[in-house]
Amino acid sequence: MYKMNPDYLIGVELMDEQHQVLFELMEKAQNLLKDENILYKYDDLVKILNGLKEYTLKHFSEEIALMESINYPRLELHKEAHKGFVEKLDAFEIDADKISLGTQDQMILDLMDYLLEWLKVHILDCDRKVRLFMDGEPITAE
Repeated sequence: MYKMNPDYLIGVELMDEQHQVLFELMEKAQNLLKDENILYKYDDLVKILNGLKEYTLKHFSEEIALMESINYPRLELHKEAHKGFVEKLDAFEIDADKISLGTQDQMILDLMDYLLEWLKVHILDCDRKVRLFMDGEPITAE
């Protein structure tokens, strides 16, 4: 199960609440993967991908606005990371149009792996640095 545990809380309420949505979408992907009653999972996979796109539009814009408001020195690096995430979602969307019964589960697994890695790297490192900066710790632009 993909549940948000305390390790992923960075202490910025807006960001923590929005990160919870990502965990919920990952859980939907996991449930889809395990559901043996759905033969062809394309429609459900597209719904998850659309949910991820909707999530990123809202979350990333609000996260960037917060960083701008505090003059966060790694803002450009953070924007680049977000851009990479959106590009990867676009690639998953393109690949989803090519799935078959034999490849759909692997694609869902690949999506889940990517999202889990994003959580580990982006939230636990990049987003946590925003909180540290808000708490007065010096953060360089590099």
